Amino acid sequence: MSIRRDSSPGTLYIVATPIGHPDDISLRALRVLREADLVVCEELKEGRRLLHRYDISRPLVDLNEHNEAQRTPELAARLARGEVLALISDAGTPLLADPGRALVEHAYNVGARVTAIPGPSALLAALVVSGLPMDRFRFVGYLPAKREERRRALKALRDDPDTLVFFDTPYRLLPVLKDLAAILGRSRFIAVACDLTMPTEAVVRGPAGKVLKHFQEHPFKGEFVVVAEGKGRR
Repeated sequence: MSIRRDSSPGTLYIVATPIGHPDDISLRALRVLREADLVVCEELKEGRRLLHRYDISRPLVDLNEHNEAQRTPELAARLARGEVLALISDAGTPLLADPGRALVEHAYNVGARVTAIPGPSALLAALVVSGLPMDRFRFVGYLPAKREERRRALKALRDDPDTLVFFDTPYRLLPVLKDLAAILGRSRFIAVACDLTMPTEAVVRGPAGKVLKHFQEHPFKGEFVVVAEGKGRR
């Protein structure tokens, strides 16, 4: 089935793409990317790489923290003219700690249809392999880069009973684990999901102090997600 076009405002597709393994993309996502008038990506380099991987040739435009305010009205105007846009992030499900929320709001304001193409999500993948409770969880996203600010943020979460999920950049794994152990407690159970969906995938689970020691002895520089138990949940 092809994407429907008529004289009404267009459609914004929010398209999930693989977080690691390239086979994880859906057939529907591929169809939308092939037929969209424009693919909106976070970074042009990553967007081109993804389209090339699946032999797709479509116009690309970047939308990120540096140009979001300027570019969003331009993209909304294209939707208002009836165009079909596909929004992707560098990996996984867009809008989780990624730019694009303003575009969704503008799309609704011009009467465009907004729909999700579900698929890979590092957040959910990490949760399901963590073995921690999923009935209630809190997506914290990226902690502050500065140590004191990060520790203040963790202190505010210390008594939260919900399972906590953290993203961060590869080079900050050890600083994050040190602060988790110091603020939440060395006995707080955590799971670090590394290289999710890839052949090198690994999940390191246990008390925060023990997990910290593991990564001090076995440095890891890849992508990771940290899942921490809520207070009093185990």
